[in-house]
Amino acid sequence: MDDNLSETVMKKPKQTRRHEDLDLFARVFQVFADTPWLHYGLWLEGEEPRMTALRGAQERYVDKLLALLPPAPAHVLDIGGGTGALTAELVQRGYRVDMLTPSPVQVEIARERLTDRATIHCTRFEDLDTAMKFDVCLFSESFQYIPLDEGLGRAEALLAHDGRIIIADCFRTPAYKADRALGGKRVGGGHPFAALGPAVDAAGLRVISDEDVTPLAAPTIALDRRVYREVVAPVVADLGAALTRRSRILGGLVGLLYRLTVSKRERANIDRRLAAEGRTPEDFMRYNTYRFMVLGRAKG
Repeated sequence: MDDNLSETVMKKPKQTRRHEDLDLFARVFQVFADTPWLHYGLWLEGEEPRMTALRGAQERYVDKLLALLPPAPAHVLDIGGGTGALTAELVQRGYRVDMLTPSPVQVEIARERLTDRATIHCTRFEDLDTAMKFDVCLFSESFQYIPLDEGLGRAEALLAHDGRIIIADCFRTPAYKADRALGGKRVGGGHPFAALGPAVDAAGLRVISDEDVTPLAAPTIALDRRVYREVVAPVVADLGAALTRRSRILGGLVGLLYRLTVSKRERANIDRRLAAEGRTPEDFMRYNTYRFMVLGRAKG
């Protein structure tokens, strides 16, 4: 293993399925959209959200994000760096970069892309063990997966003098909680935006800049809906039908095992996910606010 490419495996964290959707989209987008990016796109007014246009929309997102960074060769911690596409862009522009992701699938893709040009950590942010300080702690659609207070406090402790925390992510609006009865139909997620301000203050931080890009990001959800309705759901249905045709007994046993090992509530959530219920740009704008934010230490 190259000295500059370290796969840091910490004590094994509790496994979650939070990165499995991204693993899926990493494969789908590479094949159907010819894009290395996993994040939302920023769409022009009136632009139709199509797979063939996704890469351009995502690159507008990247341009906006990079404009918030200090000049190279600043040292950036790319938290939740996915398949390493953003890290690769940063390295190409002269930045020093460490990236982390808890997904072995994404680490494998990142390793192929980055070779020895960046340090890769296969770990959750909460479990990262390092004495290094960073000029930027960068959360590009990863902040929502980390406990709010813990994430900000941890990031603040990793900052070098005059370091910055940059967040590009969606947050929940009050409607997300108010429409609790809709359950799985509420698209999006993240931390409640109303809770962010108090958490920033508690971590000894301040908001330097904050831009709301929700209307520009929302059309991306239409593509998410198509992936589940036109790719994932049909494949699942076809596999089930093929298994039953091959052996009705085997198909019945697989179905029984599924019902025994997956709770009724979780099965209902899976069914809603495959049907992509409520996953529209309009619903996204109701339940989410997408922000590009820069935080710094509070002035003492």
